[in-house]
Amino acid sequence: MNLLHSLRSSVARTVVAALLAIALGAAALAPAQALLDKSRFALHLGIAYFAFHRWVLKPYKTHAFDNGAPHRTATIVKGGVALLFAVHEVRVASKIAHLSKDPLLQKIAGGVDQLGASFGTVGQRLKGGQFSPDDVSALDGATTSLGSAAAGAGAPIKDRPVAIPGL
Repeated sequence: MNLLHSLRSSVARTVVAALLAIALGAAALAPAQALLDKSRFALHLGIAYFAFHRWVLKPYKTHAFDNGAPHRTATIVKGGVALLFAVHEVRVASKIAHLSKDPLLQKIAGGVDQLGASFGTVGQRLKGGQFSPDDVSALDGATTSLGSAAAGAGAPIKDRPVAIPGL
C-alpha cells in the first residue's frame, strides 16, 4: 500500500512540475507589453493628465499666468516642466496603445499621439517663458477631444476622485 501511495505522489509531482514548466515557458514566450495593456495605458495617461491639470490648467484658471500675478515666472516654468513630463507619459501610453492588440487602444492611439504633440509644443514654449492663453485652451480642448474619442470607441473616461489612505 505504501508503494502504491508513493507511486501516485511521484506521478502527481511529475505532472504538476510538467504543467508548471509549460506555464513558465508560455509566459516567457508572451510579450511583456501584452500584460495588462489597458491598465498600464490608463495609468500613464492618468499621470500625464494629473501633471497637466495640477500645474497648467489649475494655475491658468486661477489666473496665475497673467501679467502681474505673484510668482508668474516660476508658475510658467513649472507648467512647462510638467507638460514635458506629461509628453513623456503620453508617449509611453501611445507606445502601449500601438503595440497592443486591444481594438479599443488601437482606435484611440492616433488621438493620444496628437495629444502628446500638443503637450510637447506648448511645454517647450512654457519652459522658454512664453505664455499664450490660447495654448492652454487648445490643450484643454485636446484632452476633451481624446475623451470624446474614447467615449465614441465605447470606453468613456470618467473622472473619479480616489481617497488615499493617510492623506
